[in-house]
Amino acid sequence: MKSMLTLGKDILKTLNDSGYEAFFVGGFVRDQLLGIESDDIDITTNARPEDIESIFDKTVATGKKYGTVTVLMDNQAFEVTTYRIDTSYSNHRQPDQVLFSKELKEDLRRRDFTINALAEDMDGEIIDLYAGKKDIKNQIIRAIDNPYDRFEEDALRILRAIRFVGKLGFSIEKNTLEAMKEKAHLLADLPNERVLKEIQIILKQEHISLVYRLFDQLSMGDVFPELKQAFNLLKDASKHLTIEALFALTLYPNHVLDKDQWRFSNKQMDMIERMVQLMNILNQQRLTPIVAYNHDQALMLMADDLLSSFFDEPSQKEKIIYLYKHLVIESFQDLEIRGHDLKVLVKEPKHISFMIEKLIEKVLYEQIENTYESLLEEAKKIAEELDEAA
Repeated sequence: MKSMLTLGKDILKTLNDSGYEAFFVGGFVRDQLLGIESDDIDITTNARPEDIESIFDKTVATGKKYGTVTVLMDNQAFEVTTYRIDTSYSNHRQPDQVLFSKELKEDLRRRDFTINALAEDMDGEIIDLYAGKKDIKNQIIRAIDNPYDRFEEDALRILRAIRFVGKLGFSIEKNTLEAMKEKAHLLADLPNERVLKEIQIILKQEHISLVYRLFDQLSMGDVFPELKQAFNLLKDASKHLTIEALFALTLYPNHVLDKDQWRFSNKQMDMIERMVQLMNILNQQRLTPIVAYNHDQALMLMADDLLSSFFDEPSQKEKIIYLYKHLVIESFQDLEIRGHDLKVLVKEPKHISFMIEKLIEKVLYEQIENTYESLLEEAKKIAEELDEAA
């Protein structure tokens, strides 16, 4: 089976043989120069989208109006994009109009940073119009042309610069950094789903302490006031966080997540809220068997880690591990009695769930044994109490 690089060169050759220019471009070329393995191959060409579709047997018009056609080869997908010129930007995130070009230099000029404006032909020759190789050698992230214009056009480039710092450990060129500081407020105008997606990627990068320092330098807590506490706590940190932990960090102890503004999935929302709840429980020394039964151990340990790392609370890790290890039961299925065994004891079906909760609690606290006989005897007592209260 051919490698992605070999398949990519096959695409370049096919385009060349059809009379068109074609180059690897952007991050793939950068990573090759850095010795970083990557299969994330982008190709740029002066062939128009309809030409690309006519040349290759299998294509998908993934972004045809922006010049991008996905070419499928040996069950692998390659984005092939026509040289472009971006016109004016009115919303700080997308060009108002995309014009196709016949010149590679015009396509490279519209890109964000010099290290991403490199092109490579099928013979391995590098086209470097913006001294990207020099900036790679010097480990510098520098915006192409006027950095203030680059970030005014697309504010998300500010977060991309932070991501590259996190990934590569590079520093940001002085004028580029000053422009990022001045234009950081534009990030608040972007759709939050785009911001969240980029921050999720950023938080996974290797050089996370550099990322946190940049957050502080750019006053990200002022850009996103809802996250101010988290950014303040992170400025001198070196611990990797998930996006859910980041929000839990800023919501603790009693802030509420704006569910309309931050559009998390229901699963993510539940995780954030549970983490904050567990941080409060741990802080108030209310860790009990019933709490452990109702919450995932990994989430509990994560909450404990946040408390001990950022709020100077003593870690309860050993206590948590011991408690979970010695839980008598971990779910209702572990009870030695079933719901149908309890139906005959209650007058109203809704009382069954209440009865089960009580049985679980008593078993967890080892007030009764988890045997059918003990559970049935206790269930009868609960049923009598329910009758008396009715």
